[in-house]
Amino acid sequence: MPRSREFDPDRAIDAAMRVFWAKGYGDASYDDLVAGTGVSRKGLYTAFGDKHRLFLAALKSYRVSVVPELFAALEAEDLTPEDIRAFFVRLGQMAVTDAGRQGCFMARTSADDVMTHDEVRHVVERHLQELQTRLHVALRNAGFGTSRADRLAPYLLGVLQGLFTLAHAGVGSNVIDPFLEEAMGALD
Repeated sequence: MPRSREFDPDRAIDAAMRVFWAKGYGDASYDDLVAGTGVSRKGLYTAFGDKHRLFLAALKSYRVSVVPELFAALEAEDLTPEDIRAFFVRLGQMAVTDAGRQGCFMARTSADDVMTHDEVRHVVERHLQELQTRLHVALRNAGFGTSRADRLAPYLLGVLQGLFTLAHAGVGSNVIDPFLEEAMGALD
């Protein structure tokens, strides 16, 4: 009789996501994944096939678990431009903390050699499109017309990705604060 799986695959994916997020795909060894998940090498291979499949599962988990929570502040139908500014200011404040220095898992992935894999590139592209759509809806809910929201949503997506890149680079509020102040001028 085969043994039942001795770990929760969702928890293993979440733990693997943290390893990949901290180290990047290329620098995360299987030993790192074993240590980070607490699951044996054989258990990881049996459940996920290989490092690449585990990475894809981690990316997909990030999209459904982290992103909605992060963007919850922009979900209200009665937003104001000030609410959008406040969202970016909160992200800027978070970016200079130890936890925020990791930046965005997807932004980190988009700068990694793993982007040569079609499946990974597709997940990242869908993620960026989803973020742009969320920003567009927030702008419309904040009273911006469709034409202006069409122009501002991709711009704010770039600001968001730039912010996460700056966070990962370890810059301080002396860079992030003026960056966001200028960027938020677009909402005037």
